[in-house]
Amino acid sequence: MIHTSHGQRIVCLSALTSLGALLVSGCSSGPLNLQPKGPSGSTTPAAVTVSTGAQLGLIWNATDATLRPLVGVPGSTQLGAPLFPAGAYVAGAFATPTQTALLIDPKGNLQVLALPATQPLTLTQGLSASSSILFAPRGAYAAVFKPGSTSVLLVSGLPQAPVVNTLTASAAIQGVAVSDQGTVLVAAGKGTVSVTAITSGGARSTLASLAAFGGMSFISGSEDSLVADAAANTLSRYHNGTATLLANHASGLNQPFAVAASQDGHWAVTADQADGILLRVDLTGATPPAQSTCACTPTQLSALSGNAVFTLAAPASAPGWMIEADGPASRVLFIPPARSGQ
Repeated sequence: MIHTSHGQRIVCLSALTSLGALLVSGCSSGPLNLQPKGPSGSTTPAAVTVSTGAQLGLIWNATDATLRPLVGVPGSTQLGAPLFPAGAYVAGAFATPTQTALLIDPKGNLQVLALPATQPLTLTQGLSASSSILFAPRGAYAAVFKPGSTSVLLVSGLPQAPVVNTLTASAAIQGVAVSDQGTVLVAAGKGTVSVTAITSGGARSTLASLAAFGGMSFISGSEDSLVADAAANTLSRYHNGTATLLANHASGLNQPFAVAASQDGHWAVTADQADGILLRVDLTGATPPAQSTCACTPTQLSALSGNAVFTLAAPASAPGWMIEADGPASRVLFIPPARSGQ
């Protein structure tokens, strides 16, 4: 069974001070310390600067544990300098729609950075360094969980008034997804994986049983979800609890591990673990599924700025890759590696 327990509500007001440097003034209700904190727990001595101009958002680079801007447009990008020193955080993610980052420091403090603020604020403590962070499609909700654990931290009210709640499960959690209305999907179990839906009002139901978890996501602005089965090689859309098969092995699915949807709800994209194939699925049903390949091993499908632009592999000393999936055909695009000295 999955249940919720209410946490702390945090309200922060941000003020624009100049074209370049921006500061946040924090205020709070409840006992949480909301002063800007550095990774060591002390006040951050200097605010970070986020470059202006065309950007595809901030990306978390697990190779050197940095949060960096991806400057430019699809097909012509450059990885910017990190917002924080390498190693200052151990996990992070960014939501372009709300311009909000969630970060975990080496002490397990969960921090929020809501641009144009330039210093993160601590939300809660005691998180694992191996936690995963994901956002709802429009960025107002997020989930933080350690794969294999039995709890999920749900953050709502982003970016300016975050509320922290805890969800728990009776089996090991393999994946989580969050809708723009605050519904949470939790995929848990060994062997057969049960996908449980819990609404913002607390109603719970079993959505699906999977032979193996292959990724899941909500469609932007909708309670419809996309769920992939990595053993059955299926991708299904769930609407009001009823599943519609969208793609299978004959379409090109081969052990999917991630699925994402475009902001306009037109396209879904899956990434395969077995062969690295990317499959674009037309959610309107007007065109058949189409495959794309990458000169990489995809590790993620993380949303960037744009309707259907997703990171496949983050750049570091080696190149990164992205997919732009909302044109006449999908484009798999190169991201240059970080420049020497960055």
